[in-house]
Amino acid sequence: MELEVNNKNKGKHRKLPTISGFLSFLVALLALAGVNISLLMDFDDFPQMVLVNLPVVGLVLGLLGLITSKRSRLYAVWGIGISLFILLFTFLMIGLSWVGINPKP
Repeated sequence: MELEVNNKNKGKHRKLPTISGFLSFLVALLALAGVNISLLMDFDDFPQMVLVNLPVVGLVLGLLGLITSKRSRLYAVWGIGISLFILLFTFLMIGLSWVGINPKP
């Protein structure tokens, strides 16, 4: 007679991340690195691809990664969060710079 080992993880299986969620995370990190490089190098005009296009692509891929079932959505949530941060930072930076300019002395 053998003793049966009670394994707590027997019924659970590992949830794999979605491909679109992982790509969303990578695109968001790439856009964040581009924003940091452009701010550190003190470019006069920021590239549109880094500030608008890449975060929008990351946001769309993250939303696609959220609608999948029985998969881990961790990377999708991180990708959406970083992409929204970059978009919010961009539009707040532009909006606050317009308010800060005094056209009449």
